[in-house]
Amino acid sequence: MRKFTALGFAICGTLLVVLLFIAGRMLYVHLYSQSFADIAETDTPAVLSITENSTALPDITDPGRISAFTELLDSYTYKPYPHLFQPGKEQLTASCLTVTFENGNSIGVNADGYVFIGGELRDIEGSRGQEFYHKLYVLVYPNAS
Repeated sequence: MRKFTALGFAICGTLLVVLLFIAGRMLYVHLYSQSFADIAETDTPAVLSITENSTALPDITDPGRISAFTELLDSYTYKPYPHLFQPGKEQLTASCLTVTFENGNSIGVNADGYVFIGGELRDIEGSRGQEFYHKLYVLVYPNAS
């Protein structure tokens, strides 16, 4: 009888820990978010560095283009990746555009719609990553539209 009671307490304790982990993760995903100002640490950066995959493109210093980039980047709310299991490397190797700010922080998005903040996988509110990639692509390559 004592063995079954001990086993029952062990199983209940394990289930409680798992449920607390899941509840904590859900709260973190739904409550924690970052805005563009949090990431860039400024509302209007003076210089933006753009890279496509690992190829550096010319820095953007024109205030008009910088404001177009900041408007786009500011229109999204960046949240933690909502799924417990992250996609494999083969899904994360698509063409990636990354905007790096003066403070070293960056916002990147690949062609499959996965968003990266400082190199870490994130999501945007509404999971509109592919839309975000296309808008960013048109800003980087204005003749492509």
